[in-house]
Amino acid sequence: MKFDSIVIGGGMAGLSAALRLAEAGQKTLLMASGQSALHFSSGSVDLLESEGDPRAALPAFMAEHPDHPYSKVGLASIEASLADLQRHCALQGLPLFRQERNHQRLTPIGTLKSTWLSPETCACVTEAPAPDVLLLATLEGFRDFHPALAAANLATHSRFAHSRILTGEIRLPQLAAFSRNPHEFRSADIARLFDKQQHDKQDLLTDLAREIGRMVQECGKPGCRHIVLPACLSLGLVGPRLAELEQRTGCTIKEVATMPPSLIGMRMQEALKRRFLALGGTFLTSERVLGARYDGDRVIGVHSQNGDDQLFEANHFVLASGSFFSRGLESRLGGIREPIFDADVLSLPERDAWAGRRLFDHHPFMGFGVKTDDQLRVLRGGTPLANLYGAGSVLAHYDPVREGSGSGVAVATGWQAAGHILAEG
Repeated sequence: MKFDSIVIGGGMAGLSAALRLAEAGQKTLLMASGQSALHFSSGSVDLLESEGDPRAALPAFMAEHPDHPYSKVGLASIEASLADLQRHCALQGLPLFRQERNHQRLTPIGTLKSTWLSPETCACVTEAPAPDVLLLATLEGFRDFHPALAAANLATHSRFAHSRILTGEIRLPQLAAFSRNPHEFRSADIARLFDKQQHDKQDLLTDLAREIGRMVQECGKPGCRHIVLPACLSLGLVGPRLAELEQRTGCTIKEVATMPPSLIGMRMQEALKRRFLALGGTFLTSERVLGARYDGDRVIGVHSQNGDDQLFEANHFVLASGSFFSRGLESRLGGIREPIFDADVLSLPERDAWAGRRLFDHHPFMGFGVKTDDQLRVLRGGTPLANLYGAGSVLAHYDPVREGSGSGVAVATGWQAAGHILAEG
């Protein structure tokens, strides 16, 4: 099979690259090995940890870190890549919210995390005043969101110093009949039930609206009109469902990402996948790439677990296979390894030096990964492979957790790798 470009990896970096290539008219194949890190993410996109506008902080940050992936992309392309992501998501019914500075999203344990882009359905702290009364609610039997814990943590934040934070539990008998054990619900189980009931024309949403009304009435606070629910009301786009709930209850209703798997992250992946397919792209899942063939400094094709006799050929390739979590990098006793192309990697020979002594110390292994040149071409034996570009968390020289840059680097480098390919014509 011959393509213009092949992208290896179905996460944020791979999708960003594939979307730009497909939209430019390239015959593009995306090969995904299975679940990406998006299944375990909040669905928000971090750019850079910053008190003000992170875009204003980027030039100094890049000057201080010349080998950082952002430095190889440049400020203009970083901004363009994020704007493109917003556009693609909006076209698939998943609008993303942002301000002129980082906003803060609510986490499932009630802390606040700075981020740049979030789905509009997410519970976020914006420049608007905090509500006088906020109700955090869960569904009876759901174990992955604990309103009491979230409320206790949120109450310590200065933005909510004058807010009354309440908790509640929604009782839906339909859930008990759905599972062998009513205390073993996961977000996906509940979402499937809501989706099935809507498909079967059963009005579970009416029962949910009635329960929300009961909670609001029982709390006895007339200003209780802001509700936060766990993200479990649909596997697909939840915006219309929340809008209908708001209309029925007269409340503002937002959702918070639960413990993994995260439906908000899964929706992001599915929206971008739909967009890629609509642009004419080819998406292969459960297709783990194992190796490659070369002609000098060029990759001519890759093969998967289905056998090296079936070669997927292309003019250009993007390596967006992820980090250790996604098996894009492998840890060995003597260092780390990139398993597909045996690319050059940044590592440390002494394993004792890989991690800090305490959980919240700096951990050097977070910066391990594949080395590239200034055009993001992957290095192998000290020489760049002419038609292989790296993108996302497989790359070296950045720490997504410490910097608050994970998804931003993925989007920017995927988009930029595609740009280099398109510039070659």
